[in-house]
Amino acid sequence: MPDTNIPQILIQPLKPALIAGVGQKLPVLIRVQAPDPVASEKKARRPYHLALVIDRSGSMSGQPLAEAVRCAKHIADQLEPTDVAALVVFDEHVQTLVPARAVGDRTALHLALSRVHSGGTTNLHGGWQAGADELLPDAGQAALARVILLSDGNANVGEITDTDAIATLCAQAAERGVTTSTYGLGRDFNEELMVDMAKRGGGNHYYGDTAADLFEPFAEEFDFISALCARNLRLSLATAPGVTIRLLNDYPVDGDTGIPVIRLPDIAFGAEAWALVELEIPAGLAIDGARQLLQAAVTASTPEGKPLAFADTTLTLPAMPVAAWEALLTDPLVVARQAELAAGKLLEEARAAAEHGDWNTVDRLLAEARQRFADQPWVIEVLQSMAELARSMDTARCRKEALYSSRKMRSRISAKEEALDSLMMEAGAPSFLRRKTAQGKAQFDKPEDSQK
Repeated sequence: MPDTNIPQILIQPLKPALIAGVGQKLPVLIRVQAPDPVASEKKARRPYHLALVIDRSGSMSGQPLAEAVRCAKHIADQLEPTDVAALVVFDEHVQTLVPARAVGDRTALHLALSRVHSGGTTNLHGGWQAGADELLPDAGQAALARVILLSDGNANVGEITDTDAIATLCAQAAERGVTTSTYGLGRDFNEELMVDMAKRGGGNHYYGDTAADLFEPFAEEFDFISALCARNLRLSLATAPGVTIRLLNDYPVDGDTGIPVIRLPDIAFGAEAWALVELEIPAGLAIDGARQLLQAAVTASTPEGKPLAFADTTLTLPAMPVAAWEALLTDPLVVARQAELAAGKLLEEARAAAEHGDWNTVDRLLAEARQRFADQPWVIEVLQSMAELARSMDTARCRKEALYSSRKMRSRISAKEEALDSLMMEAGAPSFLRRKTAQGKAQFDKPEDSQK
C-alpha cells in the first residue's frame, strides 16, 4: 500500500505486461499525490493575496450583481486579517475600490462591496489588468497570489479585446507569480476567453448558468486554496530508447517530444493530479525479461515557496505470449481515466455540432457515448445531463456546458482513493473533489446557503 503521508508518484499501466515480440501502444496513468491532511493545530502560513475583479456592466444589473457581491463577501469573510485583498470593478471604466492591503477587520471591503452598482459596457481586459497590477509587486511574499475574475459578457471595449492577447497576458502574469481564476455567468459571456485565461493563467475556470449557481464554485475555489499543498508541478517523463510517448490530457507541455515536461494543476492535501500517456513500444523491446520503459520525476513547491520532494518512479514490465497477456485484467482506474478523456473529446465534437445547429448529430453522439461508457457512473451522468440540455436546442448554453464539462474531464484533480462505481461516497469529500454532473449548475449547495 502506498504511504499516504508523503508526496509520491504512482505509475499504472493498462495491463502489467507487454505482448512478446509485437510492436504495441500501452496506455499508462501517472498519478502525482499530495499527502493526506493532518488533523493538528492550525499552523501559521504566508498570506494569500487575492484581487476580486467584478464586472458591473449593465447586463449584470439586479440579481447577477447582487450574487457576485455576495460571493465576494463570502471570500472576504474567509480570509485571515493578515491576508491581502484588493477589489476592482469594471464596466467601460475600471475602478480600484480597495487597493491591495491587509484585510484587517474587513470593514473596508464590506463597505466598498455595498456600494457596487451596475454601469455600462465591458472592459474585461482593463479590469483583469488592474487586479493583476495590484498583486504583482508583492506576489513573491504570498502563499498564493490570484486574480478572481467574474464577468457575464465579452471583452468588447478597452485597449485589448483579442482572446489570445488577453490569455497571453494571463500566462505572463502567472510566470511572475500571479495566477488567474475566471467565473463566467449566464449565456452571453465568451467561454473560450474565460477558459483560456484560466488555463494559461494557472488558475481554475468555472461558470454559473444563473446567478444562483455562482456561490458553489466560489466556495469551491476558496476551499481549494485553503487546502493547497503543492504548486508549480512539473512532471518530467523519460522513456527507454526507441519508445515514444504521447500525452492524452490537455495540459501545457514544455521541452521536446523525447523528454516532455508536463505542467500539472496545483494539488491540495488528500488529492492527486494525473496524466494519461500512451507509450509506443517497438517489437524489439517486447522481448523476454523485464524492461524499464518509463521514468517519472516531479518538481513542485509548497505554498510557502519551499521545494517539495517527490521520489522518482519507474515502470518496468515483462513480456509474455499473447494468450497469457489476454488473460490479464485491465486496471480499472486506467480504464476510467481513458473513458473520461474520450468522453471529453466527444463533448467537444458535440459542441461543434451544436454551434452549427446540427442537433441530430449532437443527439447521436451523446447516445453513442452513453452506450460506450455505460460502466462509468460519473461519465454517464454528465452525458445524460448534457443530453437533457441539448433538448432545449439552446446553442449558447450547450456550448458552455460542453466546453466546461470537457475541460473538467481532461484536467481535473481527483481524490487519491476515488470510488469508481458510485458518486454517493463523495458526500463528505471536500467540495473541490466532488464530481458534478453539470458544471454550470449548483449541485451541492445547501438551501440555507442560497438564502444568506
